[in-house]
Amino acid sequence: MADDELTRTQDTTRTSVKTLWTETVLEILYESLRKNKDDAQLRNVLKEVQAKGFKREAIIQKVRKKVDAHAAARVRKLLEG
Repeated sequence: MADDELTRTQDTTRTSVKTLWTETVLEILYESLRKNKDDAQLRNVLKEVQAKGFKREAIIQKVRKKVDAHAAARVRKLLEG
C-alpha cells in the first residue's frame, strides 16, 4: 500500500470512528431523555454532545425530532441554566 493510500485509509477510519462516537453520544442523550434521567446525568451527556461541536439550537432541534417537544424544552432549559 502506498503512503498516500495508507494516509487516506487512516483518515477515513478516524472520521468513521469519530462519526460513530458522535452518533452514540446523541443516542445516549435521546435514551436518557426517554427514560427521564435526572438533570445531572443529562447535563453530563449534553457536555459531551457540545464537545463534539454541536451548537445549542442544533441539539434542541435533534431532540425535538428524535424524542419530542417536551424533551426539547427540557434540553433548552438545561443548556441555558
